[in-house]
Amino acid sequence: MSSIERTEDAESGELAQGDRLAGKYLIEGRLGTGGIGVVYRALQLPLERPVAIKVLHDDLLTMEELVARFEREARVLSALTHPHVVSISDYGIDGERPFLVMELLEGRTLEEVVRADPIEPARAIHLIRQVLQGLASAHEKGISHRDLKPANVFLTALPDGTEHVKLLDFGLARMVSRDQDEEEVTLTQRGVVFGTPAYMSPEQAAGSSADVASDVYSAGALLFELLAGRRPYLGETRAELLRAHLTAPVPRLASVRPELRVHEDLIDLIDVAMAKDPQDRFRDAGEMLAALDAIAGPPAWLLDEAEVSHAATQRAAKPPALAPSPAPRAALLVILLGALGVGGYFTWANLRDGAPDPAPTELATGPRLDPPPPSDAPRDPFAEPVPEPMQPFLDMVEQGYAFEDRAEVGPLYRLARELPDDPRPLLLLGHLMVAREWYTEGMRRYERAHRIDPSVRGDPRMRDALLQLAARDSVGDRAADLIAQIYGAEALPALQTAIDERAGQTMAQLRLVRLRERLRAED
Repeated sequence: MSSIERTEDAESGELAQGDRLAGKYLIEGRLGTGGIGVVYRALQLPLERPVAIKVLHDDLLTMEELVARFEREARVLSALTHPHVVSISDYGIDGERPFLVMELLEGRTLEEVVRADPIEPARAIHLIRQVLQGLASAHEKGISHRDLKPANVFLTALPDGTEHVKLLDFGLARMVSRDQDEEEVTLTQRGVVFGTPAYMSPEQAAGSSADVASDVYSAGALLFELLAGRRPYLGETRAELLRAHLTAPVPRLASVRPELRVHEDLIDLIDVAMAKDPQDRFRDAGEMLAALDAIAGPPAWLLDEAEVSHAATQRAAKPPALAPSPAPRAALLVILLGALGVGGYFTWANLRDGAPDPAPTELATGPRLDPPPPSDAPRDPFAEPVPEPMQPFLDMVEQGYAFEDRAEVGPLYRLARELPDDPRPLLLLGHLMVAREWYTEGMRRYERAHRIDPSVRGDPRMRDALLQLAARDSVGDRAADLIAQIYGAEALPALQTAIDERAGQTMAQLRLVRLRERLRAED
């Protein structure tokens, strides 16, 4: 029997001001409604503490699957305790009506903000970092959200006025580690599409089950929207949106918002997050957050043409020197200390005593610091000594070290930006990412290094890495395209050697043979 105390003017199926839920929550009014429930503002008695209460719609109480999903939200949220995830304080069933008691938030959703005003890039990064922090906490516990969108990102204000993100509505979330459970199979049937089409991963659009990789995709779509001022894909119907997520490439930020000028690393980050194949994305939100923090900033987000032209003529500041070390593990301490100096949004000087960064200094000139002039003839860019800051990373590459944390390679991101005419930081990033098995990211760095200086195709490590990737099923087509673009017929001798070495590896050998025939036909 229900313990709801109804007021005389309460409408059927709705709680009204003055109603009491479970005898201890006094309803003050409705805050909003969603697909499966209504959220009310209430007072918890006798404490008179303001809370938010989510109650399942009356007409859904007979749908056992939705009731089970509602109960799941309570279990999921109770397992999450994080500053960027809305907290739950109680759960119960009043008669046949389940309810969820949460902290009462004052503010507005990100959806309201996006609709109202354009968001400055620095603000967009500030918000998406908090979103990723909340998601990373959930992913560490094996929980995926599965419906990340602006309406589920709530913005509150801290006492100092700083915007603070709270993630809402884990109602579609599932425990990743329990996806073989009978209940999970019931709630996540193949062919049933859950989520919001505008932010839905390709696997969700196809009706497959979704996990943390889907959250990464949605976070990439959200970041794109915050920077571009519109969603990645536009469509008049649900079917058009789902088709776009399944097949259409990620739009270029420059084509959507030409005046927005951001680092290529940030564009790469969005591309990786929104890769069609989940295996090509960041492993989880924590890895995506680390990648974002490794992009030192804040960058010069918005520049007019004159400023861009002027900036392109300026010499970059020399980054902190990193002492070379013969052993990768021994170099890590130095590298990590360097990462504090150049990674993330704060410098070591800021953290130490709040002092501003020192004025930029000109890079010393000389054959060891300046890259060789671009050339069409292939040559090994590492045949000569490299600048001191690059040496520890070259040591890592030469010894086959696969880094464990992006902080270790944070200084290389800065070197790549501060030495825009030097392809070697990008090549080192490519080599290290391939060793880490982040193949898509590695190939992007190879491509950018080649754009800076075509002669880098003389780097035997890049050639051999691309040949190895061309033999793989997951990234073989992309690697083959890069080999054709960068090397053409020049790759044929090394390609033949790679074919001979894969005797007995039928599929890998077949991919390389097809590439050989393609290069011969294009020669």
